[in-house]
Amino acid sequence: MSRAAWNYNYEKGLVHVMRDHVNIPMFRGQNGWTVEGWRSILEKFNQQFPSAHFTKGQLQEKEKELNGSWKAIRDARKESGVGWNDLLSMIIAEPEKWKKLVNDNAKLARFQKKPFPLYDDCTSLYAGSVATGELNFTSTGHLAPAAQLPAAAPQPPPAPLPPAAALSERSARSASFTSLDGPDITSAHNEAQSAHSNQDFVEGASGRRKCKQSHIGSAIEDYVQYKKKQTGKTIEALEERKKKEEAFSVPKCLDEMDAMDGLTDVEKSYGMDIFKSEIDREVFMNMKNKNVRFIWLKRQISALGGGNV
Repeated sequence: MSRAAWNYNYEKGLVHVMRDHVNIPMFRGQNGWTVEGWRSILEKFNQQFPSAHFTKGQLQEKEKELNGSWKAIRDARKESGVGWNDLLSMIIAEPEKWKKLVNDNAKLARFQKKPFPLYDDCTSLYAGSVATGELNFTSTGHLAPAAQLPAAAPQPPPAPLPPAAALSERSARSASFTSLDGPDITSAHNEAQSAHSNQDFVEGASGRRKCKQSHIGSAIEDYVQYKKKQTGKTIEALEERKKKEEAFSVPKCLDEMDAMDGLTDVEKSYGMDIFKSEIDREVFMNMKNKNVRFIWLKRQISALGGGNV
């Protein structure tokens, strides 16, 4: 089977199409997607992306990959010492922790430097679906079918709800359930549906919108390398400054002054004030001509003493 040229828009589009089908019993049963479900998903997806020409097998392969990635990240986020950056859609962990995560699940290796921006979308698809078995609120055997829900008079009867939707509605009435792995499932599902209706991904004559999330991983790696270079330059500058300070230190200047003939103790006491200045110390030590150095120092002492020294 030839591999399809997947990108972020295609992957997000597939998740959205599947999410529109997930709560319809004829499309998804207890054992997963039905034949009719995949036929409808393929039809809707290729209508959304007419230039893609994906086959059912390619959609099934990508769905399996997305589900596996989502489960791996979901389980990793439950580990102690593992964080999650919502902005970057990336796992945050120390190197030693990463070794353990990858050792436990090799699928996580690719996400050390690569984001998974579809995590929330996949959560609303997989964690919000009763058929996946990820969330076992209560037995569905005691729930009346959604079609039998009483209508509120004098309002016209509501449209029939699929069993999974009825379960979600009843669960929401009894308690406010928040997943340990992310935001409230019902809220995430509604927000994702709203985002889908607003068509936050578009393909047409104007061309498909570029997805910045797909480049976050490489951008982070480039930033890390940049910070390493900057840190190296900073260390070099500090070392150079340390050498300079040692070469033009106050003790060295005082030793040079003490070795000079023709200076009284009073004049040398003024020299101690002169050498408080880093510039004066550097000028004094860089002058190799000892006679000029002596004359310069006498002038500085005279100026400091107001011509009375």
